[in-house]
Amino acid sequence: MFELNITLPVIISAAVLLVAVLWLLIGWCSYVRSVRARVVADSETPVPEGPEAYPQVSIVVYSEDDAENLEVLLPALLTQDYPEQFEVIVVNDGAVSSTKDVISRMEQIYSNLYMTFTPLDSRSLSRKKLAVTLGIKAARFEVIVHLTGDCRVTSDQWLRHIGRHFGDGKELVIGYAYPVGTDGDETPHPNRRLHAFSQVRTAVEYLSWAIAGRPYRGDSHNLAYRRSIFFRSKGFSKSLNLKYGDDDVFVNEVATGENTAVELSADSMVQVVSNNPAAMHRHDKLRYGFTGRLIRRSALTFFATCSWMWWLAIGATVAMSLFGLPSLIPMIAGVVILLSTWICMAVAWRGTALSLCSTAACLTFPWFMSIHPLYTLIYWWRGWRTRKSNYTWQ
Repeated sequence: MFELNITLPVIISAAVLLVAVLWLLIGWCSYVRSVRARVVADSETPVPEGPEAYPQVSIVVYSEDDAENLEVLLPALLTQDYPEQFEVIVVNDGAVSSTKDVISRMEQIYSNLYMTFTPLDSRSLSRKKLAVTLGIKAARFEVIVHLTGDCRVTSDQWLRHIGRHFGDGKELVIGYAYPVGTDGDETPHPNRRLHAFSQVRTAVEYLSWAIAGRPYRGDSHNLAYRRSIFFRSKGFSKSLNLKYGDDDVFVNEVATGENTAVELSADSMVQVVSNNPAAMHRHDKLRYGFTGRLIRRSALTFFATCSWMWWLAIGATVAMSLFGLPSLIPMIAGVVILLSTWICMAVAWRGTALSLCSTAACLTFPWFMSIHPLYTLIYWWRGWRTRKSNYTWQ
C-alpha cells in the first residue's frame, strides 16, 4: 500500500500538477497580492499638505433619478478637505424633477455646486456618454473626477488622494468602487458570496494589470482624467455606436503605463449603493462582458488560464492517485500539494478581498474558483442573446 511504484503515467501526472501549481503560486498569487500591497501602500503614504501639489478639480456626477442618494453624496463632496479650488457639476439625465429640487436647495448653501441636464428627446446615442461629455464641457478646471449619483464618499480626504497623482504629471487615475446595499451592506441573497467573489476577481484583473503598468479599464464610479486627454482622443467618438464603454473602452484607448496612476487607499474608495445589489451585479456583468470584447484581453486571458490551471491541478491529482494504485503515496503527495496550493491561494485571496471591502470567502474559495469558467460562460450566453440592446441604434 505504501510501496512507491513510479510509472510513466505517475511521472507525467506529477509534472502536470507541478506546472499548474507553479503557475498559480507564482503568477496568480503575485497579481492578487499586488492589489492588497497597493491598498496598504497607498493608505500609508501621507498626502501632500500644500495647495501647490494639487490641481483645480471639477467633479462630474452623472445622476439618473438619484435624488435620495444625492442628499447624502453632495454634502460629502462639497465639504471635502481639499486645498485647491474645486466644483461639483451634477448632470441630471432627463432633467428629473426630484433631482432638480435637491440641487436647487443645495445651491443656496454651496456656491461651487452646479447642474446641467441631458435633453429628454435624445435618441440614437448613449445618454450616459452624452451626459459625461456635457459635464466635461461645462467644467471650468482641467482635471475631471467622475462619480455617479448612486455613489457615497466615506472620507473627506477622498479628493486629496485622487488629486495627488495629477501633481506628479499623471493624466488618468483609476480608483476603486465597491457595491453595498441601501442599509450599508449587501442585502442577503442566495448568490451573495458568489457575486462578491466575481466582483473582487474582476477588480483584481484590471487593478493588478494597471499596477503592473498595463492599464486597460477603469470604473466610472471612481475615475479621473484631464480634459485635454479627453478632447485629444475626440471623446467617445470611437464607441458612439455603443450605449456603454465610457470607462473601460475609453480607458483602453487612452491609458498607458506612463500616464496612468492607480489609487487604492482606503480613503479613496467609494461605495455604490443599490437597493438590489444582485440586479446591479447582473447588469454590470452583462455590460462589461459585452464591451470587454473591445479592450485588450491579456489580463482576461491570463486569469481565465488560471481557472483552467486550477482544474488541471485537480485533474492531475486524481490521475496521480489512480495511476499510483495500489500504492497510496502518489495520492497522498498529490493531495498534500493541492491542499497546500489551496491554502496559499486562499490566504492571498482573503487579504485582497478584505482590503477591497468584500467577503473573504476562504472556505468557499475552491468551489468558486472551480465554477468560475462555467459562471462566465453563462453570462457570455446571456450577453449574446441580448447583444443588440448594447447598441445605441436599438
